[in-house]
Amino acid sequence: MGLHDAAERNTKQTGLLDSVDSIVSSVQDNPQKLYDLMIKTLENLNAQSGNHGFFKEIMGWIQSNPGSRQWFSNLMSKDPGQLMTVLKNFFGKCAIEWVNKSNFLEKKYGFCPPFTILITPSMRCNLSCPSCYSARQHDSGSPELDLKAMDRIIKGGKEIGVYFYTILGGEPLLLFDDLSEIANRHKDCLFLVFTNGTLITEEMADRLFELKNVIVAFRVNGTREDMESIRGKGIYDKVLKSMTLMKNRNLIYGISLVLTSRNHDSLSRDDFLNFWENQGIVFGWNFLFMPIGEDPDLSLMPTPQQRIRFGEFLKDYRQKHPLFLMDFWSDAPSLNGCVAGGRRFLHINNRGDVEPCIFARHSTHNIHNCTLVEALQSPFFTFIRMNQPHTDNLLRPCMIIDNPEIYRTACKRFHARPTQKGADDLIKDPELVRAIDTYSADVAVLADELWKTRYSEKIDDMRLRKRSYREGIDRIEFTLSSPEFFHRNRKWARYNPRFSRDMLEALTYSEQHYGTDNQRHIQIIKKQEQETQS
Repeated sequence: MGLHDAAERNTKQTGLLDSVDSIVSSVQDNPQKLYDLMIKTLENLNAQSGNHGFFKEIMGWIQSNPGSRQWFSNLMSKDPGQLMTVLKNFFGKCAIEWVNKSNFLEKKYGFCPPFTILITPSMRCNLSCPSCYSARQHDSGSPELDLKAMDRIIKGGKEIGVYFYTILGGEPLLLFDDLSEIANRHKDCLFLVFTNGTLITEEMADRLFELKNVIVAFRVNGTREDMESIRGKGIYDKVLKSMTLMKNRNLIYGISLVLTSRNHDSLSRDDFLNFWENQGIVFGWNFLFMPIGEDPDLSLMPTPQQRIRFGEFLKDYRQKHPLFLMDFWSDAPSLNGCVAGGRRFLHINNRGDVEPCIFARHSTHNIHNCTLVEALQSPFFTFIRMNQPHTDNLLRPCMIIDNPEIYRTACKRFHARPTQKGADDLIKDPELVRAIDTYSADVAVLADELWKTRYSEKIDDMRLRKRSYREGIDRIEFTLSSPEFFHRNRKWARYNPRFSRDMLEALTYSEQHYGTDNQRHIQIIKKQEQETQS
């Protein structure tokens, strides 16, 4: 389609990259002075990118947390070579290039590229944790994405503006030679690798120090007792040893948490996070235990009360401590809702199946016989994106456990095939369906009240902008600005009539069905309300 060449001609590119250089050239000179320079540069980047909002979101997080200056100083103290690479690649490619390509692709073709592509090259793992979805999914005959396939995915991603890649497993460091080669071939990209932390050696740490564009996230289940009850005796000390290897080289790394009903109390303590801060981490991600795979243990799902409490705990912690820590559910308002289905990420598994999310194990396309653009414009992915945000309450973003009718409808409507054992149970097993329905309704009772009382600014922002997301088309935009959508859709139809039709059908479905579920469809953004204001 000539997308790469067309976007490269964007006249704003030079000015944006000059702004990035002003940050990079001052790295570690004076952290406090550089903090102010970074904020000013982010303001310029936001304006020069057409007020896209991506850089504004970064500024908002930095300025809203009192610990941000100290966090920024901690980050600036890391290895200068890696810091230069990360800043240059993140701002120059992952952010600026993505924003420019998003603007171009949406204007001309009606879709935006994801910000990151999640890749699981292998389901192999050196551990067998009972609560892990991958533990029962790998065997000696499981296919893997080889170096050639990985390279093709990344080249295809870069053509549409994707320079950030998240590598999952299994245990991805079992394929460290391949990952090292990929990172070396694509020096302009960033790679975030999630690991159980048991395989890092002196040699591996040295190679990470050489590469500079690979960031490691250590999967942490809780305290020593929590971790060893799941992973086995001695694992905790292996993780600490691996972190020490990273710390000795002054590299950037973080942690990944999975909140369960059983580790909630351990994770919800300042001293727990303080401990990992002292090990040298600068970021952390939190996920909820998800009921996926074969015979999932539903008792491990955090209760609605635990989920809400933990989200509030993290926000309070960020107010006091210099740590970038994000929970993908309670912090969903910062992302404007669910970002699966290619909104800001998609997942490619070890077989090449293109999935909406790491937890959404259904697919209609395989990367071995399609392009990324074809997968993004597939009816399955299009339906999911056009129904986002799945509810007017962004604290309940998920189409699997918060708004399950969306995921079930998408899978059935487009005959998406399950990509792992047990995946279809989320759609077809009566007992599991009832359990998820009950859970989602119980979460709504708590989260909806919190949303209405504490998030009025976010609600007003959606009303003012007449949309939820900063990029792409969404349900709110269609509800409040459908004439504008029809005008743009006629232009998009010239390039891909089927995709244009699929968007309209999905948006029409969302308009007809949203509000029919009194338990889950909180109605805050209303078309009549907007017409009255007009």
